[in-house]
Amino acid sequence: PAVAAALVAIEPRDGAIVSLVGGFDLGSSKYNRAIQARRQPGSSFKPIVYAAARDTGYSPASVVMDAPIEFNMPNGEVWKPKNYQNKFFGPSTLRRGIEQSRNVMTVRLADELGMVKVADLSQRLGIYDKLPMQLAMALGAGETTLLKMVTAYAMMANGGRKIEPTLIERVPDGYGRPNFRHDAR
Repeated sequence: PAVAAALVAIEPRDGAIVSLVGGFDLGSSKYNRAIQARRQPGSSFKPIVYAAARDTGYSPASVVMDAPIEFNMPNGEVWKPKNYQNKFFGPSTLRRGIEQSRNVMTVRLADELGMVKVADLSQRLGIYDKLPMQLAMALGAGETTLLKMVTAYAMMANGGRKIEPTLIERVPDGYGRPNFRHDAR
């Protein structure tokens, strides 16, 4: 087919990879889009910004302004982030901002928090090794893999506890005793 896709499903409790699809046909392409392709996560990165805000003391009821904002870039240009609808909605709660995937609120929130806090959380979740300190990164402008994003979401679903994604749960010896076991608990 003309379009290729990937899928990763992880068990949040222990990191077991339930399903991993890296492409349509291994015979036509050995490139595994689930673990090798580095793509922009786009709006799927916004919850990381909101989680960093929660870590800093914001609540779902905290209010952030959804209104025009401008940033002077180092190259002299002016960046004016916009919402998908090309509208602004005024003071809005964080809950509403994430529900509606509001770009301007997310950028304003990242600016208020400081990108250092967003970068720190993204690194602790394993999404990026080093996130550039640019506000556009709050909208998912960086590149990462699908496996890293799914692992980060699984950690959030697991109450913030670190997990290590694994394809192999255990390897027994010839007598059925575990030679290798992924679960380190």
